[in-house]
Amino acid sequence: MKHRVQRGNLAVCILSIVIAGGIGEAVAAVTVNVDTGADVRPFSPLIFGVNYGDDARNEQIGYPLRRWGGNSTTRYNWQVDVHSTAMDWYFENIPGATDRSQVPPQGNAADAFIGAARGYGADVLLTIPTIGWTPRADSPLNHPYFAGFSVAKYGAQQSTDPWDPDAGDGIALGSGQPITGNDPADTSTAVTPAFWQGWINHLKATFGAANSGGVRFYALDNEVMLWNDTHRDVHPAPTTYDETLAKALAYGGAIKQADPAAKVLGPVTWGYCDLFGSAADNCVDGSDRAAHGGMPFVAWYLQQVCANPLAGGARAVDYLDLHYYPQGSNVSMSDDDSAATAQRRLRALKELYDPNWVSESWFADLGDDDANHYSKPNLIPRARAWINQYCPGTKLAITEYRWGNDGTASGAVAQAELFGIFAREGVDMATRWVAPEADTRVERAYSLFLNYDGNGGRVAGSSVRAISGNVDQVGSYAFVDTGRTMLLLTNKTTSTQSVTVNFASSPGVQWNLYGFDANQGVHAISNGSLSGNSVSINALPAMSANLLVIAGNDVIFANGFD
Repeated sequence: MKHRVQRGNLAVCILSIVIAGGIGEAVAAVTVNVDTGADVRPFSPLIFGVNYGDDARNEQIGYPLRRWGGNSTTRYNWQVDVHSTAMDWYFENIPGATDRSQVPPQGNAADAFIGAARGYGADVLLTIPTIGWTPRADSPLNHPYFAGFSVAKYGAQQSTDPWDPDAGDGIALGSGQPITGNDPADTSTAVTPAFWQGWINHLKATFGAANSGGVRFYALDNEVMLWNDTHRDVHPAPTTYDETLAKALAYGGAIKQADPAAKVLGPVTWGYCDLFGSAADNCVDGSDRAAHGGMPFVAWYLQQVCANPLAGGARAVDYLDLHYYPQGSNVSMSDDDSAATAQRRLRALKELYDPNWVSESWFADLGDDDANHYSKPNLIPRARAWINQYCPGTKLAITEYRWGNDGTASGAVAQAELFGIFAREGVDMATRWVAPEADTRVERAYSLFLNYDGNGGRVAGSSVRAISGNVDQVGSYAFVDTGRTMLLLTNKTTSTQSVTVNFASSPGVQWNLYGFDANQGVHAISNGSLSGNSVSINALPAMSANLLVIAGNDVIFANGFD
């Protein structure tokens, strides 16, 4: 809810902003230095993407990118609108549309997903399965569904679907061991890349080609190095370096052949271990890695993509696609918002960019005894260094991540800071798993960047240098766009914080302050005139994210104040 203020008031609402040289409360402030001419890096609006979400709410918030991904998309049959739940729910084939008189069925899930996103101008990232299997076209429309581990066929199992008791979890009741030797044809049909070219041709006919309003981005499956776990009913063998590359070249080539303007993402890692090794290795090192010159998997993958261009010179993969979930206790997929967890969650942001930060998770157990510095994730600079060395020009995507569940105050602050990190460190695309629920705290972080004033004000343009004197107290990220300088300030503590911002040159003449905290959604806090190159902000609320928007004469008060 917007808070209406009088122009020129310098002490309004919760915060007081005092231009340097004025009168203000004497507090020990964190110093932030901003230089809009240094570290200038244009950033893409695609960093504000999400996985899935409610159609109407997605449009209302204005997410610019929506991903169709996850385990169920590894086996999706576009011709009959059926997906496999895989290990997530008893390896069952679940039907969508019930009328299969057309191919694909009218009202199928994929077309509906794409149509909703394109309807309000959002881009779509669509997963193209590469596992080589798709749900059978004769999959039942009603219970009992086809299941990968039939109790009648493979014996008693530890758990079964309450609605389909013949569908087992694939774990033998007596031994507690995974069942092996099952028949993939129980649920699935072998397919080649040509099967997916048919889908792309349908999408082009329905929505247009990638360069004319259709789907612009395709991902090469989902978390391929977990197939021997999540999809072991059809792919029990651990995925290797060579298999992953072969599929990238075959399926990436097929996508580009069907729609030459499309951009392809791969290899779609599941987390930390498959940065360094394949599923056949022991997390970071093993025989498969040794057979490939000891190179970390992602580095080798990039090298081979660039060394093996498609006919005509295009690359099979345009974006390096990584997933990353911080592994500290209760940090990622958790409702825990206790003081200790909140601080651990916010410190875990350093795993994305700080070369000296040792992860507060099992990553630290991997050690720091060789050049890979396993205990120090440094994810984005690490990935960008591999890109620069092995396949320059490749873009970087993080298409699954989460820093806390939707209702956590610290998760909301972390989400806001993630956007600053993505922009500063050079991430080209990012989609949170999943879209936050409506009116939750984490959704506020998106609103701060996508509609900070309630009138369409978005953070855009370029990231520039902003250095906080204490990043564990106050995070700082600066942006410049036509006529605006914007500064994100996150208070990561449980008490109010004061900040002194010093600009290398005058950023403008008027300021507006917006923000959210645990108790309030995004709202206008205060505004006023600016003279000089410094701004002091007193009493940033505890656990909050705040956006200072400084405008030049050409856009004074264009963003929601009157």
